[in-house]
Amino acid sequence: MEPNSVEELLSPLRPGETVLVEYSPDSPVELLLLLIAEWATSAGKPILVDDVLDTYPEFIARLRTLGFDVSNLLDLPVVKIGGSKNVGNVIGTVDVDRHSIDFRYYEMVYSKVRDGVMINPVIGFHKLFMVLTDRELFRLIRNVAGFVGKEDRIALYLMNSDVVESRPGGFGALLREIATTVLGLYPTERGYILGVVKTSRRELLGKEVVIL
Repeated sequence: MEPNSVEELLSPLRPGETVLVEYSPDSPVELLLLLIAEWATSAGKPILVDDVLDTYPEFIARLRTLGFDVSNLLDLPVVKIGGSKNVGNVIGTVDVDRHSIDFRYYEMVYSKVRDGVMINPVIGFHKLFMVLTDRELFRLIRNVAGFVGKEDRIALYLMNSDVVESRPGGFGALLREIATTVLGLYPTERGYILGVVKTSRRELLGKEVVIL
């Protein structure tokens, strides 16, 4: 694993961006999160992880099993959205009550660690596609759209593309439209590739890096 392999794609991101990272279920998304955290730390950028429905503990367990050092991840501030397993430096918990998320309370928790432009990976968001009604999911995506342009963060939604696409109704396409940048993570004969699918920077369109 190359510690700075994602830097070429992440460094050009601008404050206020909402980035959709679509990964295939046979790709090591937990390694990508580790690389994002290493890049942010080495660049002196504050980072906050949003853990939806206990996805962070799953990532940590897989990385440990594969022999990776997770000490950096365990020190990161984490906001739990649903779930019950506290892994990492949990600074607050946002209940998923009646399949809705209290974004006002989330912002209050977020303000505890706001420090310049935060790198904000969101993991497990696709799990909500499996439990919400169409109306609830549309409302949730509308709330995500409301965060685009907030210059105190760069949000990266790491989402299982098969789960998203299995949900009818065009919600995945709507998220792609909302996102300012779309990246894709998938396996090839050259290794696991992270590539740029959508961007406002023409020189980056189609650019790929090997993460493993």
